[in-house]
Amino acid sequence: MKINYLFDRKFAVALLLILGALLAISPAGLRKSMDYSPQQIASSIASRSDHVTAEEVAKWVIDKRPDILIVDIRSSEEYNQYHIPGAMNIPFAKLFEEASLDMLKRNYNIILYSNGETHSGQGWVMLKQMGINNYIMMGGLNYWTKAILNPDPPDDLAADPEILRYQFRKAASDYFNNGGTSVKERREPSDQPEPKPKKLNKFKRQDKMAEGC
Repeated sequence: MKINYLFDRKFAVALLLILGALLAISPAGLRKSMDYSPQQIASSIASRSDHVTAEEVAKWVIDKRPDILIVDIRSSEEYNQYHIPGAMNIPFAKLFEEASLDMLKRNYNIILYSNGETHSGQGWVMLKQMGINNYIMMGGLNYWTKAILNPDPPDDLAADPEILRYQFRKAASDYFNNGGTSVKERREPSDQPEPKPKKLNKFKRQDKMAEGC
């Protein structure tokens, strides 16, 4: 079954309103020190250039990419019920505490996710304003559960790209439903220096369905 991802204009408008409010209450000195202008942030929202797909995240987790830091911003209770293997839990309320910001400022490509996109989008805007580059996982954990953990097979008339996409999702489903990796395994101390962030090599964009917050 083909899953269509509908871009929610209300989501973009909400992020712009959050950005405007932050700019209004920020000290002038902070505004001058911002790494990203309001225009740049608005452009990223419109183009979704700072969004990554669940399929991309699944591939990076399976490949054990050391430059990726996946951040689950849901509550600790939700995180303990289920989370993407290797994800670190920083609840939204603690996202801007000093210890959290110290972690996020390290050499990682940061990917935020929540149940949907609303809360991760709010975090994205606020971190962006602080000069911390980050990405949002499209559709959040709701889409991850539907597409990666429980993918629907394509119909008999599906085109080759859809069949290949399903084959990848099915392989990823088998991997994650049979253990995957753990936070401990991905966060073991190492004598090697922290890797510098690499430019994320993205798949071709595919239409997805976003749900929840």
